Amino acid sequence: MRSTLNKANKLLLIEKKNKAILPDGDLPEEYRKLRIPSTGYYFRQDGDCDILSQHIDVGPFSLWMHDIFAKEDIVLLPYSPYHIWALHYMYEDSLVVEKGNGSEFNLEEKECNLFNLQPGLHKVPMESDKKVLSVHININPGSIQGLVTKYPSLEKLLSQPSPDVSSLINESSHHINPVADLLIQKMLSCQYTGSRAYYFIRRCCADLFLNFAKQDEDAREPLLFSSILHMDTYIQLFEYLVDHPHRIHSIPELAYMYFQTPEELSLGFEQHFSISIEGFMHMMFMMTTYSLLHKQQLSLTDVAETSKFNSVTEMVAQLEAYYDCTLKQMQ
Repeated sequence: MRSTLNKANKLLLIEKKNKAILPDGDLPEEYRKLRIPSTGYYFRQDGDCDILSQHIDVGPFSLWMHDIFAKEDIVLLPYSPYHIWALHYMYEDSLVVEKGNGSEFNLEEKECNLFNLQPGLHKVPMESDKKVLSVHININPGSIQGLVTKYPSLEKLLSQPSPDVSSLINESSHHINPVADLLIQKMLSCQYTGSRAYYFIRRCCADLFLNFAKQDEDAREPLLFSSILHMDTYIQLFEYLVDHPHRIHSIPELAYMYFQTPEELSLGFEQHFSISIEGFMHMMFMMTTYSLLHKQQLSLTDVAETSKFNSVTEMVAQLEAYYDCTLKQMQ
């Protein structure tokens, strides 16, 4: 790697105590299409780089999205004023983090990691003409017990030791699987505002932690040969379920459609996407129903009928359970 001695240092806030919101009028036209209406943002533009950072607090989760373009060689200085755990997703290109002990860590494109980050600055060189999108969900270590109580499947991941120095929690990096990518794209394209955005994005953050926890746990087990052999089948099934969110199938029905046994289909899908078929169908069903709920021209009865619920009462109960709020709050 080239020397960082003559590179411009650029502070990158990855957490902040006081979150300011700037008016969109201060943002150049080319960056306005990237704006997420519900977020606050920070923008800097000079001869060295453009940095657009967007942020929203949703319950125990602090979501940050950084679009960074380096015009010259720079050194990013990610900064947090306090101790955080950060679930990080890297897009568009790769970067190398310089650790304080002289070693390095690669932030590879399309990979994700959970970091234990102590307060202070970190150093990430970035070469000219490089563009990255960095997405991370921060949690305060003090909120871990509450998350584990609410989502017991997070216990193994979040009960890992928290050293006094910044470090990686997972043993090795994981690829961003299609389910995680879908959730991130849903947040990046979220047009909800106010409480509608709050509860939707909060659930997406929780699902990303749940997906990563499953991925990290399963990483210790090799993929079955049948899962590798039929990878295209599982991708086709994933795409089918995304395109038809209101079609709820039984596993035997899907197995018949894709010429596999129910056991093979269930295990293969879970190994590739770190979520069960039933869990993913429910996720897509709830997202789509949530979207219909916020179309002004539709009544609750219309939404329930379109979503194929037996009644409005059943629909409301499922939405409230999934998004952990009342119907009034999410509206």
